[in-house]
Amino acid sequence: MNVLRLSHVCIRSTDLEKARYFYEDLLGFQETEKKGDMIYLRGIEEGQHHSLGIKLADSPGLSYIAYRVSDLDKAREELEDLKIQTRKFKEDGVDDAFLFIDPQGFPTLFYNDMEYVGDLRLDFHIHKGVSPVRLAHVNLMVKDLQEEVNFYKRMGFYETEEFLDKEGNPNIVWMTRLGQSHDIAMARSSSKVPGFHHSTYYVHDVKDIIRAADILASAKLWDSIERGPGRHGVTQGLYIYLRDMDKNRVEFFTSDYTVLDPDKWKVKVWTYDQSRYRSDFWGRPIPESWLKEWVPVEDLTGKLRGWNS
Repeated sequence: MNVLRLSHVCIRSTDLEKARYFYEDLLGFQETEKKGDMIYLRGIEEGQHHSLGIKLADSPGLSYIAYRVSDLDKAREELEDLKIQTRKFKEDGVDDAFLFIDPQGFPTLFYNDMEYVGDLRLDFHIHKGVSPVRLAHVNLMVKDLQEEVNFYKRMGFYETEEFLDKEGNPNIVWMTRLGQSHDIAMARSSSKVPGFHHSTYYVHDVKDIIRAADILASAKLWDSIERGPGRHGVTQGLYIYLRDMDKNRVEFFTSDYTVLDPDKWKVKVWTYDQSRYRSDFWGRPIPESWLKEWVPVEDLTGKLRGWNS
């Protein structure tokens, strides 16, 4: 489906001003604009209009995930071959896009061109917070892991790592499109699916990860610091997981690897016995909230029913 890259996510918030305070004032996301019930944010090295949209809603969670594709018509044809309905969708900053529901129930947006507003990488005088660089990856909870993996392979992604359950079956899979350790991770679950576990922003330095904890602690938002700082075994990245006021989860992440030769890459397989340092290489315990809590996915099926345009 000629997917070029993971582009942006749209999440829901019950209070836009609190979300604005958390993401922009404290953590340093750059605001492109606030328009109606939407706030559009981006990282300091992202020139596109936005990589994080926050929409006012009655409940928190994911609204949709967006990817840039090279040919919308071809992508639509591929989806039609899979009997997946599409609908034209209007988003600020994007002229031509369509929305569909992927095989595991995730609203997904395809577009080709987004307004370019310019990056802020050298505007050091306006960097603040943890200086988020760019959207790095998303993490999904699914019922049928293999079906979702197969769908993403059709989108041009390939596996980098996987984690096996007690029976030796894949339970979590990491996949990449551009060659970084992963652009998407997906985990199998029998409950609360489809579910959105987290979105992740890359930062340049481990000091930025520590600074995220310092900033939230000094703002007396201790409960928003969920897990870390730490190092993953999978992907080798240094991380911290935070929860916003609506319990949407965001990770800051750095120091993962790059796949230089995809044709030579062999999927790294982690057994169940390695789970202690698969998730945290230093072997520290994982909070129950991280294992059992994620936010719901907006049901946009009704908006798509009967459409194919």
